[in-house]
Amino acid sequence: MSKMTLIVPIAADTKEGQEMPYLFGLDGNGLMYCVKAVTGLDLSVFDAVYFTILKKHSIQYRLAEMMRIQFERFGIADKAYVYELEQPTASQPETLYRTIVDNGITGAVLFKDADSYFTADVLCENTIYTYPLDSMQMVNPQNKSYVVIDDMYYVTNIIEKKIVSRFFCAGGYGFEDVCEFVQEYEKLSALPQLHLSHIVFSLLLQQAHFRPHMVKGYQDWGTRDDFQRNY
Repeated sequence: MSKMTLIVPIAADTKEGQEMPYLFGLDGNGLMYCVKAVTGLDLSVFDAVYFTILKKHSIQYRLAEMMRIQFERFGIADKAYVYELEQPTASQPETLYRTIVDNGITGAVLFKDADSYFTADVLCENTIYTYPLDSMQMVNPQNKSYVVIDDMYYVTNIIEKKIVSRFFCAGGYGFEDVCEFVQEYEKLSALPQLHLSHIVFSLLLQQAHFRPHMVKGYQDWGTRDDFQRNY
């Protein structure tokens, strides 16, 4: 497998005086949820793993120290990094873009959401990690991006928050070459409420190929309210 990097963005801003973002909290086994989110993957295939957070959160809650303890627990302390953003970004794609550019990341990448868990093989290609909506017992269908798959098993469409298929993105996007993401982000960065699904859709319009990859054991921690209700 060629060089591959895993990036987990956890840089959503919070208002002054609010409690620590829940994804930095611990489960019953002492695992930070944002770190637990990647433990269903074979972490040995990645050359580097980046968790991108806001510097103000890191300082206020001593997150870098906490996360490094977690990295040691999973044996990835030699290749896992906490990247601290000085200022909040306008979107998740901007957070990813800043991480890539500021750290000189090249090669294949996997973007993994911090608010979900699944098990899956890691593919070094353009991939959307998917899961069928009808397999979920509890889910908020309004906060997903939905994926249309053709008979040849290619992704033909991806739409934010509109149920056009039984398959939704489980929180993983793979790019065979991170340059594709960077170039597309730079073209679309001025759009309001930019999502990763918009970048993938734009690439699909340019005849780029994305394969769906069905995951197993999917868990959705969702929003703070969903998290409190389900966990």
